[in-house]
Amino acid sequence: MKKLNVGAKKVALGMFISLFSIAAYSQFYINVGGGYNLGIANQSLLYNIANQSLLINYESTNNIVKIENVKTSLGKGANFGLNIGYMFNGNIGIDLQCSYLLGDETTIEHKDTYTLWGTNYYDYEKITLKSQMVRINPSLIIASGFDKLDPYARFGVILGFGSITYTDLYEEYENNLLEDKAIEKWKFNGGIAFGLSSALGLMYHISDLISVYGELDLVSMSYAPKKGVMTENTINGVDRLPNLTTYDKEIEFLDEITFDYDNPPSTAEPSKEPKEYFPYSSIGLNIGVRFSF
Repeated sequence: MKKLNVGAKKVALGMFISLFSIAAYSQFYINVGGGYNLGIANQSLLYNIANQSLLINYESTNNIVKIENVKTSLGKGANFGLNIGYMFNGNIGIDLQCSYLLGDETTIEHKDTYTLWGTNYYDYEKITLKSQMVRINPSLIIASGFDKLDPYARFGVILGFGSITYTDLYEEYENNLLEDKAIEKWKFNGGIAFGLSSALGLMYHISDLISVYGELDLVSMSYAPKKGVMTENTINGVDRLPNLTTYDKEIEFLDEITFDYDNPPSTAEPSKEPKEYFPYSSIGLNIGVRFSF
């Protein structure tokens, strides 16, 4: 009986020491940082959800035509983040990051040069896509626990709340003189992006309260807007937006669409289009400062 009591006391003492050591180490922290992401797993943007044309680079000069595929990820660009986390001990912790993605522009150009009845024509169209997104990223942290240089890994899921800005510029020239200029802009948003994230990093502890870090961040994600609204439509500086119907300037994106030719949709309602998923996967380098308390 005495041996059992001694064993129980040892177990209890061990648990107390473990809990005390965790409590002694446990700390909250705040990370402030940022970096730049490169697009990976790039995809071809073959369909233009605004005016239903191909998103390809196109150049035609008389009888010679050059076509170039456009591949991109809208996840490329600068990002700025704030992390709030808690380390249970030197090796395991949890982290919640809120970051803002300021995406780079993706550009598509169409150029058409031809001569008709002695007049030289040049048609130019430039389509740009640019994204902004607020991302929420809960993660699990696994660290080495070393005193100064502390390698770590982070694994989690990522949720995105964003928008895509689409701009279509069209210009028509005759004998090098601008004759017509049209601008059309859309904003696509709504819906939630979902993906996975991971990172490998190295933390340098300057003191018990301040550390600096650098990490390689990987995001795998796609995003499908739920709605689109035309924000600008001008021809030679004349605003055409007030004269357009709701059907012409608003889009609702759905997984499934049923069209009844005997009962066409009302022009007072948004048009219906199939939902399209845009690539947002990226790899990036982030640096920042950690404040522990």
